[in-house]
Amino acid sequence: MFDFNKTYSEPAMNKFQEGLQQQRRLIEQLRCEAQITRFRVSQCIDDLQKYCDSHIEEDYLIRGFSKPSENPFKEKGSCAIL
Repeated sequence: MFDFNKTYSEPAMNKFQEGLQQQRRLIEQLRCEAQITRFRVSQCIDDLQKYCDSHIEEDYLIRGFSKPSENPFKEKGSCAIL
């Protein structure tokens, strides 16, 4: 424990204050995280599956592209240097 009645050198005091500030930030972060609403993984999986099922028509990875020109990942061309 830190004895406030003792006299400490400036570097030791600064180091103590830095450690104290770091601990205060940690406590503040933990308090924020403690207030976050938690959900069961099984519920999240069900919600994610329902979302994917309802947006299946918009998913190009599942249905593909109707025209090859719609594919933004298609190679534009190749360079043939011999």
